[in-house]
Amino acid sequence: MATPQNPTNPAGAVRSLMTELGKGAFWAVLIRGILAVLFGILLLVAPAAMAVALGIWVGAWLIVDGVFEITHALQARKQNLSWGWELAAGIAYVIGGVIIMIVPLSFAVMGGTVILLMMASGMLIRGILSVASKSFKGWSKALGVLDIIFGVITFIVVFSNPGAALLALVWIIAIYTIVFGIFLIVMAFVGRSHTKQAFGN
Repeated sequence: MATPQNPTNPAGAVRSLMTELGKGAFWAVLIRGILAVLFGILLLVAPAAMAVALGIWVGAWLIVDGVFEITHALQARKQNLSWGWELAAGIAYVIGGVIIMIVPLSFAVMGGTVILLMMASGMLIRGILSVASKSFKGWSKALGVLDIIFGVITFIVVFSNPGAALLALVWIIAIYTIVFGIFLIVMAFVGRSHTKQAFGN
């Protein structure tokens, strides 16, 4: 049985609270870091399988969300409330989810292509605005030119060889996820070490 904290000893109460928070934060951050590293490794080892899994997950989520939307619309109809657009949205979600689950890899490819095109568009717009703006000078202008160049290159690669562009995107995401996960794992152990030094075991 745990010994209750003395209410007249605020230092002890703070020490106990910080110790428990340190332990909880350690496991939460550590598990998150390990999962991030594993996800990154899976992306590198089996990108197609991960894309299919992602497509199936998104499709299933849309179907479930659509069913709830349809159910809510039917309940609203019984209460003489507006329900038409909500019902149409629910049906569209279900149909979209079924299509995505049938062809999850195609959905992942199209989604990745859209992301790359958005990135390229963002680089182009930022680069043009940086070059055209009178408030940007020197290195800012140079960075704007680089944005334009990389934006154009990304557009060319996506339209000429979308497979290579998507594979490069997957590698970038995978490497970033692994590095981020390792950082979280290190941060978890460093945080626990600092907690022990400050408040003891």
